[in-house]
Amino acid sequence: MSTRKTLLIVEPEDEARQKLATELSDLTQMIVIQARDGVQAYQKARNQAFDLIMTDFDIPKLKGDQLVAAVRETNHNPHTPIIMYCEDLEPPKLATRGIKNIEYIKKPEDCQTLSNKIIEITKRDPNKKRFKLDVDFINPFIESAVKTLNALCGVKNIEAAKPYLLNEEEVLNIDISGTLAITSPYFRGSIAISFPNDVYKTMVNQMLEEAQDEINIDNQDGAAEIINIIFGQTKAVLNTRGYSLQRAIPSVMRGENHKIYQNSKIPILLVPFKSDAGEFFIQICVKAI
Repeated sequence: MSTRKTLLIVEPEDEARQKLATELSDLTQMIVIQARDGVQAYQKARNQAFDLIMTDFDIPKLKGDQLVAAVRETNHNPHTPIIMYCEDLEPPKLATRGIKNIEYIKKPEDCQTLSNKIIEITKRDPNKKRFKLDVDFINPFIESAVKTLNALCGVKNIEAAKPYLLNEEEVLNIDISGTLAITSPYFRGSIAISFPNDVYKTMVNQMLEEAQDEINIDNQDGAAEIINIIFGQTKAVLNTRGYSLQRAIPSVMRGENHKIYQNSKIPILLVPFKSDAGEFFIQICVKAI
């Protein structure tokens, strides 16, 4: 009996499908089964278990998201890893939100890189939960921050710079932060939004609709309220994608150039923002479990 793993390739173009099947069979040493459309692929998935399914999104008879939904209802492949292999990744990402165990690779990709990814996926422990700190996770926090500060504090012209990993020696010009723990079945960590004094006073003035001469115990909770609203909006988005974020209680940290994370062994992602009120920052520190 063969112990070779099996790969189902769904590709409507005969020449492209044959080329992929031949090259990936040689590179991965997998048994490659082919399907030219969604119905044919579904029929094969109903009758056989696969170690991985790779499909385009725009396929005849069943669209990619319809095929994925149908495959997830089969007895043989309810949790089989799926690669969406497409020229435009945004439509399949939107259409398959909330469906787990799907990865997205942009066409065209050389077969060696593609085979390496396939081998990596098929070697994973299916019982081990995975989490990746990527744009799909980060962007909802950025979008929620822009919406919240614009609506709640009247801040305009908010622009996020490219996120990067915070260096332990880097000192941020911050005086007050709203922080909040992030918990999920897949990861643990926290998020913080941090402001210099003058920027925070501008924002809290708008929130409270009265001038604040200084940051004190009466107005510092605005930082916790801001991060709480950002988290609430982000949680609603990410939970549609299967992250299962749980409720959390925000808190406030103060101090000139303070550090949210002391001697953290977990990488800290920093997102700098510019706005008409000044510069501020979001820090995200999470670890898969």
